[in-house]
Amino acid sequence: MNDLEFERVVKKYINMLYRVAFNYLKSKEDSEDAIQNTFIRLYHCKKSFKSEEHLKAWLIRVTINESKRILSNNKKHAAIDIEKVAHEIYSDETEKSEFIIELMKLNPTYSTVLYLYYYEGYKAEEIAKLLSKTSAAVNLILSRARKQLIERLKEDNDD
Repeated sequence: MNDLEFERVVKKYINMLYRVAFNYLKSKEDSEDAIQNTFIRLYHCKKSFKSEEHLKAWLIRVTINESKRILSNNKKHAAIDIEKVAHEIYSDETEKSEFIIELMKLNPTYSTVLYLYYYEGYKAEEIAKLLSKTSAAVNLILSRARKQLIERLKEDNDD
């Protein structure tokens, strides 16, 4: 991959990968580290990708793995204001809603699967491959995540 192609890939995928990392890490700095590590791996990668979709899937998988690695290395996590951070990363979009805030409060597996499904347009089978799970497992996660999200939103509306 030449420098121009690398720059194109970074510009195209950086925001999406940041959100994937943030679903796991809930920290701007840690998410930036995960993305940086992902792009460093891409830059040094000798692999040739079959298609743009293959490249995108590889980037998501590496970002998730980097996020998990950072989580396992960080013994201490300071409490953060999720609402403030949600508004920060979605500041240019109309997605600064209760939905996004509640989505970020879910278990990282749930929020990542919902994000990939609804925002990135992946099908359950594609998410299963990215996360090394079965399609049935992803469908179950989607179902549970939707239910949990709906319950959270109902609770907030009742208050």
